[in-house]
Amino acid sequence: MRVIDKETAILVVDIGNTSLTCGVYYRDMLVWHTRMQSLKEKTSDEYFSVIKSLLDDKYLSKIKFVAFASVVPEMTRIWMHLCQKYLKAEIYLINAYSDLGIKYLVSDPGFIGADLVVNAYAALQKYHTNCIVIDLGTATTVQVIKADGTFEGTVIAPGIKTGSAYLFEKTALLSEIELVAPTKLLGTNTHDAMLSGIIYGHAFMIDSYISAIKRQYASDMELKTIITGGMSDLVAPILSFINHVDKTITLDGTYLALKRLHEISKD
Repeated sequence: MRVIDKETAILVVDIGNTSLTCGVYYRDMLVWHTRMQSLKEKTSDEYFSVIKSLLDDKYLSKIKFVAFASVVPEMTRIWMHLCQKYLKAEIYLINAYSDLGIKYLVSDPGFIGADLVVNAYAALQKYHTNCIVIDLGTATTVQVIKADGTFEGTVIAPGIKTGSAYLFEKTALLSEIELVAPTKLLGTNTHDAMLSGIIYGHAFMIDSYISAIKRQYASDMELKTIITGGMSDLVAPILSFINHVDKTITLDGTYLALKRLHEISKD
């Protein structure tokens, strides 16, 4: 079995339906990360060409382990082939069956996405308390993980870009707009009105969920709220209850999960 030592680099890959994020950890630090489109049409050779062009060879040559948190099986197969062909790395697939000490309230947690699992695990390891974790991706998820490792459940809603794309598609008189921070609550033109509806509307939904969750658990525990995901910078300033914006929590959770599973496998 390979050993994780101070000269070992670890590649982690978070594969979503719209985008994927890669990160390299070296000496317990995230030394490089990038985001790219999640395209099933690309081959493993094409993806590796992108990675090689972006990642310093001093890290690329040291990668001995790879961990995946993926919700797209076809993309997982492409990237596993990449890792086997070019990196000769030991591969870990993180999912709800991984032995991470997380307790689920269902007998078979297999339907729970890998992104939710690694976000929950990272929250436990990084914040050591009860957490609400909001992830703004293709879907927006709101989940609760208790300090004792109990995964209480999650909410899955259309993401900001997903919802806005549907709006643009179904409304003939509304043109697609760039999603930026709105400058006013009530728009006096179509552009500002749409921007407010898309960004503020999403923020108000999240705030309402956080408020309801806090009321539900008020007698049992305090809850720290963490937001992540590609659109978090747009929404976080509007939210009322956010404690941390953690843009790397998914990568961190995948990395920390690999380290735990590797330690368990040595016993």
